[in-house]
Amino acid sequence: MKRNMKRTCKLKKRDQILMHFEQAMKSYSIAEFDCHFRKIKRKEHLAQYLEQAGLHKWSIAHMDGCRYNVMTTDIAESINSVLRFTRMLPVVHLIGEIINHLVKFFTECRELAMNCTTTLCPNFGEKKLRNRLEDAARMNVVKLNNVHFNVLDGLVDLTNNSCSCRKFQLEQLPCKHVVAVCHFLKLNVYSKASRYYTRNTRLDAYLDSIYLVQPHAMWVIPEHVRSRVVLPPMAKVMSDRRKKLRIPSQGEGTITRKCLRCGSIGHNKITCKNNIPLHNVS
Repeated sequence: MKRNMKRTCKLKKRDQILMHFEQAMKSYSIAEFDCHFRKIKRKEHLAQYLEQAGLHKWSIAHMDGCRYNVMTTDIAESINSVLRFTRMLPVVHLIGEIINHLVKFFTECRELAMNCTTTLCPNFGEKKLRNRLEDAARMNVVKLNNVHFNVLDGLVDLTNNSCSCRKFQLEQLPCKHVVAVCHFLKLNVYSKASRYYTRNTRLDAYLDSIYLVQPHAMWVIPEHVRSRVVLPPMAKVMSDRRKKLRIPSQGEGTITRKCLRCGSIGHNKITCKNNIPLHNVS
């Protein structure tokens, strides 16, 4: 989203608006989001572009449900990057390469979970929770009643497992206010974290093994399957080359290239074939 906004609105690399956009994107409360978004509204066309894209698609404060992140095209972009050259192979070889990637990915994630010695996975929750433990050690907890506690600028409700900062609800991981309350009540802070952060859940997700496809000579094909005639689909084959470039997602603008050699638009200096006039030097 940041790259699309930078390209579409022609912003510089270190523009202050990009910094406010990142802060607004990572804001958990509506009040904090509005504070940063007011600074973005100084450029009307930029604020209009973000509003048309949908605040719930890039802002944590406005997103629906309990999602760790808000953009929905990351998985498709990742698989496209992995299969960038593989997807030009025939279908059988393409499926074989996809299986090889999955085997490697499952093995790495399974070994990472098996070697984990902490309650939560280090890269997902343990490191973040330990940083909050250090911050919560200096916080004063005020008990309002049996379920409500006031911690600095946060109001914690243990009945609904919520905090006024909204980090606890959205991340399903104890924020620094909840961690301080757990220390005050001598509760296990890990019991407040979602099971999706735990080592056991990650190990269960990648516990199954994926087996490679055996060579064709080793296949045992039943006779009723062998006797079937499978024809290719009735599809029109295009005469030109296959498309290799990715399809831009919604909100992305087209890149206009300008040649530094001849000054024309539509190509760069590497692919430039235009003649350059020579100027006489007297």
